[in-house]
Amino acid sequence: MNQKKVVRPIKKIAQDVDNSSNYSEKRYKMICQIQQLLKEGCSYREIARRMGVGRNTIAKYRTGEPRELSMYGIHQSKLDIYHDFILECLYSGKSKSKTVKAVYAKGYTGSKSNAFDYLVKIEQREGKAFELQPYIRTQTEALKYRTGSKGKSADYITREGVFRHMWMDIKLTDLHKCYIYSHFPNLWELYACIREFRNVFKKKSVILLYLFIEKYKKSSIKGLRSFAKGLENDLDAVENAVAYDYSNGFVEGTNSRLKMIKRTMYGKCNRELLEAKLRYMRQEKNG
Repeated sequence: MNQKKVVRPIKKIAQDVDNSSNYSEKRYKMICQIQQLLKEGCSYREIARRMGVGRNTIAKYRTGEPRELSMYGIHQSKLDIYHDFILECLYSGKSKSKTVKAVYAKGYTGSKSNAFDYLVKIEQREGKAFELQPYIRTQTEALKYRTGSKGKSADYITREGVFRHMWMDIKLTDLHKCYIYSHFPNLWELYACIREFRNVFKKKSVILLYLFIEKYKKSSIKGLRSFAKGLENDLDAVENAVAYDYSNGFVEGTNSRLKMIKRTMYGKCNRELLEAKLRYMRQEKNG
């Protein structure tokens, strides 16, 4: 038995519509309707009630070419209104960082990452790589080199590097020493104070301790005067610390251990288990 082949009519597509797979006819009609209602003076609330869409959707498609907006992946950016201003900044020689700061000053409220991504897209469209921010070594990078380092534009001495030099005797270059001691003369007195105080304990000399206190009670630096007076007020304990090898480090360490156990086991055990934990001594493995 022969069956007749059913021929279905081909649906014609309007010529003024993009036939790309990314095109959405439904979205195109919705955008046209939103923009038409806005021209008629309808509020966002009224349009949302009539069309059943959210207000964010209305704000997203309020301006622009409907055909372009109806393509998948085409979104409006908060930076679109600053496009001409951004181009003006970039072509005037400003770096990307300074351009972003200028856009924020104009009223931009988005994220920095979004702003820099927008500048990259502008570079791709314009076919030009704009000026980069001048290189400045950060404090974290400079700390890798302990005391100071030479970047692409300047020689850096970090505050942490100065502390390490004064307290841990990390070596500085002669140029660095001349600079910090000439611009900050109080640092030399502080450096000498640290060396002398350590020498008191190294030689275990109570006489040097007395001389140290008398000298720095008259210091021009308020912090050193306060430190010397504090030593004088507790002189008996300081003398014992200088003259003898005894230390309360073991006691303080034990107290810290007990407090740590108490806090970690709070609410997790009864009194007997807590006592057993505090009394427990870890056995050293042989071998």
